[in-house]
Amino acid sequence: MHLASSSAAGVRFLASVRDGHGLKPSARHAGIDKEVGYRWLREKYLQLRREGNTPAETTAELGFTSSRLLAWEADVGRVTDRHHLRVGVAEEGSFWLAFDRGDSQELAAHAAGVSRSTAYRWLQRRFDGLRQAGVTVRRCQTRLRLTDRSVRSFEELRLARRRIEQNAATAAQHAALLSSGRHADQLLGAVPSAAQQRRAERADTYWQLMRDGLSNAEACRLLGMSRRAGTQLRQASNFQIPPLEQRPETSGRYLDARERLQIADLLRLGHSMRRIAAELGRHPSTISRELRRHRDNQGFYLPRTADHDARLKRARPKIYKLANPRLRTLVQRKLNRFWSPDEICGWMRRTYPDDPMMRLSPETIYRALLLREHGGLHKRYASKLRTGRRIRKTRWRTRTGQGSRIRNMTMIDQRPAEVETRLEAGHWEGDLIVGVGSVSAMMTLRERKTQYGIIVNLPLDHTAASVNAAATAAFATLPPHLKRTLTWDQGVEMAWHEELTKATGVPVYFAERSSPWQRGANENFNGLARQYFPKGTNLALH
Repeated sequence: MHLASSSAAGVRFLASVRDGHGLKPSARHAGIDKEVGYRWLREKYLQLRREGNTPAETTAELGFTSSRLLAWEADVGRVTDRHHLRVGVAEEGSFWLAFDRGDSQELAAHAAGVSRSTAYRWLQRRFDGLRQAGVTVRRCQTRLRLTDRSVRSFEELRLARRRIEQNAATAAQHAALLSSGRHADQLLGAVPSAAQQRRAERADTYWQLMRDGLSNAEACRLLGMSRRAGTQLRQASNFQIPPLEQRPETSGRYLDARERLQIADLLRLGHSMRRIAAELGRHPSTISRELRRHRDNQGFYLPRTADHDARLKRARPKIYKLANPRLRTLVQRKLNRFWSPDEICGWMRRTYPDDPMMRLSPETIYRALLLREHGGLHKRYASKLRTGRRIRKTRWRTRTGQGSRIRNMTMIDQRPAEVETRLEAGHWEGDLIVGVGSVSAMMTLRERKTQYGIIVNLPLDHTAASVNAAATAAFATLPPHLKRTLTWDQGVEMAWHEELTKATGVPVYFAERSSPWQRGANENFNGLARQYFPKGTNLALH
């Protein structure tokens, strides 16, 4: 199908180019191929040039420049009228030379070797050009030596052509107006392209694998994409797994993304605020406020940015705690002294018991350091934490996914309920901290109620046999009432857990994959140990 520049897509394309969006983005916005856009721009360029505009004025009106302008400029003077007898420029020049010398229309046509009808068309075209330049009808009649009847005929034909052009432009604007809703739906992704759909499906599958407990490397390997692509997905979501539930639809009280896309589209088409309001069924003041609030410094209205900003303002967030300069300074000072967020918050409660403005939770400090919300704290303070990590690890909530290499595991959900209460001693949590090159290691054990810790050095290796022997020796020194349960992660070093249970009588329970918070006491103990045995050191030397 041959699309005309007066179609709804043509109106949108030319308006987008005029706004400075470039040819490719404008073609994408209008849903056309870029070569169709070139054809429409050429038609508009030739039309403006033949109406008497200079090349500079024409390019300014179009808002477009290209290397193709030289070829288009060569076509400006070329005759494009379709006729069975194509008359060259030389014959027309001979006609006007004789006519300007004072010959009549018939004599000038005879001198040029053309018919009277051809000469009549040339006179009509010259009349249209003079009227376009602002010359009055009377002056045109005098200059071209036309009769009253010919002048009336020329003027009526010119006005009829203008009415046809205006009606076509109005019809195109009306068609674009009626299709603005469908156009907004397409931009919103209601009709995604095949590539967009593939990317969305891959992202959904990636996040489902992450919810199932797989690491970034494992998920990327299963999906056949690079680890960098997975990292980019995580960065886009601020290193947090997006929720499964969809964002709720907005009420009719507020403008939604679809309406904002329609506003931007209709503004580009040149419609007034009242016409836009009538099309959307909104009050004109609503459109006026929307444009006043969300236009950028250049005066452009960006609908997606406007929708994002409006959602943030609608949430009406509370004042950020660390926006208090006094509290912020104290927190930074304590972090510089390598205090943990829990220690800082406990010190605040004890030092300022009656001042609620000097209270905050450890999570607030962690989010300020690792997620950098609301400006947050400088990243140099994150290195003061025990882990030294500047990016927060996400908590995976299920254990399904890649199978473990440990057989006959008893999972943590089958552990006795009294373990959670911390009312009796003898329930242990264990793990390994590994030295440089993953050769040397230390086994760490921590009792949940008393917080008593044991560290056993493994200087040579950390195989299942070595860990089993070290754990058996550690439990051998304890009385029976302090040997009730042991909770471990799913590391392969605990593959001999059945032999350990037989030797010590301590049942071993396994935490879910990638769930260190299920062994919080031991993880905290590991952090304390790492202050004295940092990563990248040879643990065999201790």
